[in-house]
Amino acid sequence: MSALSRPDRRTVLRLPIGVGALGTGAGASAASAAATAPTAPTAPMAPTAPASGDAWTFGLMCDTQWGADADGENPGAIAGGLQRLIDERMIELGAAFLIQVGDNVDVEDDRYNGRPEVRTLPIKGELVQPLYDAGIGFYTLRGNHESSQTAAQELPEVFPQHLGEGDHPLGGATNFSSPSELLAGLSYSFDVKNVRIIMLDQFTRPDGTGSTGDNILDQLDWIEERVMSRSEDMHCIIAAHKNLIGGNHVDCLFGADPSDNPDGVDRFLRICDEGGVAFVWGGHDHHHKRSIITSTDGRHSVEQLIAGSDSSKFYTPDRPAIADTYGGPSETVLAEELWTLTHYVITVDGPNLSVDFFSMSTGVDYGPASLTATPPETGWSWREGWGSSLNGASFVVAPGERYTVVTDEFEGTTAAIIEGTNTSERTDYAGRTMSRRIVTGWEPAQAGDASHRLHLHGMHHNIALHDEDLTGQLPDQDETGQGDRFVLELTGDARPFRADGSYGVAQRTDSGRWSNAVTGNHTGTTQFVKGAYREGYDVGTYGVDPRTKKAWAVLDHGGVFALRRGI
Repeated sequence: MSALSRPDRRTVLRLPIGVGALGTGAGASAASAAATAPTAPTAPMAPTAPASGDAWTFGLMCDTQWGADADGENPGAIAGGLQRLIDERMIELGAAFLIQVGDNVDVEDDRYNGRPEVRTLPIKGELVQPLYDAGIGFYTLRGNHESSQTAAQELPEVFPQHLGEGDHPLGGATNFSSPSELLAGLSYSFDVKNVRIIMLDQFTRPDGTGSTGDNILDQLDWIEERVMSRSEDMHCIIAAHKNLIGGNHVDCLFGADPSDNPDGVDRFLRICDEGGVAFVWGGHDHHHKRSIITSTDGRHSVEQLIAGSDSSKFYTPDRPAIADTYGGPSETVLAEELWTLTHYVITVDGPNLSVDFFSMSTGVDYGPASLTATPPETGWSWREGWGSSLNGASFVVAPGERYTVVTDEFEGTTAAIIEGTNTSERTDYAGRTMSRRIVTGWEPAQAGDASHRLHLHGMHHNIALHDEDLTGQLPDQDETGQGDRFVLELTGDARPFRADGSYGVAQRTDSGRWSNAVTGNHTGTTQFVKGAYREGYDVGTYGVDPRTKKAWAVLDHGGVFALRRGI
């Protein structure tokens, strides 16, 4: 029996901070022995992660604060018009459930509309009724705008699904858990298929006790049990309203600033790292930012997402960055987009998980808008995608460093980036250079494959929409997924190997079909070489080495790849 027919389970991803050695960029084009006539690639637009037939999706949104209902769409200090647009997206996509990371309302009563006696959280429940009607679950948590003792008592009544109870759809969720009876339905976890979601509440408790800065500390034992007790084939995501390190707000998950409760922060990061937590999601700061948060001793880290605004408010990050102003954990920036409306679509495909970020203009000139009416629907633009895996590896590559640190192996298939340099010069609003987090993952070979299937995330250029001088209603187009030039090399089962241009590295398209990987490039021309890779081949060149039975391709995009015939 060949190695390809014996896939096994691998241990949970540990999120190492892999850093490549300094190196130079690609050289000039080298001469090649072409066996096929050059053809221009057809690059996909607005790519999302190609998925298998077993994949499923859920959604993520953020703060829905609003002022007075000036247009009849935004009742109860809630961004009802934006909630409607995101409800429609989840229904269109057939999502299992939608998560919100707090600040469901701007104030807890309807004072803005002359009804101070009316509570607003129940109005939020009414605004997600279209999801319920479509059989889609909705899970939320409190933010600082519904942080009172009354709201703590109210939330599980409005959203009984947090307890696994009531008539609302659960979206397939089971195995509900809370840290204590007091926090039932406030901090809670649930499982859907092979994903465990942990939702954290840090605000005033139903009995009036608790300190916002310390309320996570007595939940750490429960968090650790929830993270560590799941099976190794189950993803884990933690969500809270406040972040480990914010962009605009100094107050955070563990206190008034990131240096508060350092032992608790370090323990939380250790739990996330050793437990293979894919992401920690938060809101509070009303802009999109991805970063790696690393403990003060440099030993443990996790990827953090600050989800962008779905409210009337759009906050601008601090200069200098909060992480550079206070002590505590450090931050490595991966992506940023300011002053847009947002939502996220998460695709779970066995051991591989991918996130696609979509945003839309506020309907006014680009900048920190303050909305009073629901903006016109200009359409959602795909902005970036990234991922996590239970059976792959993770590498963080800083600008100027080489991608050649990216190597992985799965049951007889090896993958390596053998040439390529991170050429990014993009920075965030605070002026910090952006790194790239490259993630590999695997799914077993199927009919027609000569290798297992490699998922390669993070190769696209960093998103960095934050320029104060930009004008117009932005974003006004999709990103393309294009990245730096790099060379991917794959080895697998040698028996199907052919030393001609019909065999090599293939990519799975969004339609589920397979094509030559270089046809997905955004630049270059398709050119076949019989022989080993030689430094400097142009984007679009691909080849096979008859001596080593390796195949390689010069690419400028990520995706799902495998060795195949008939490409």
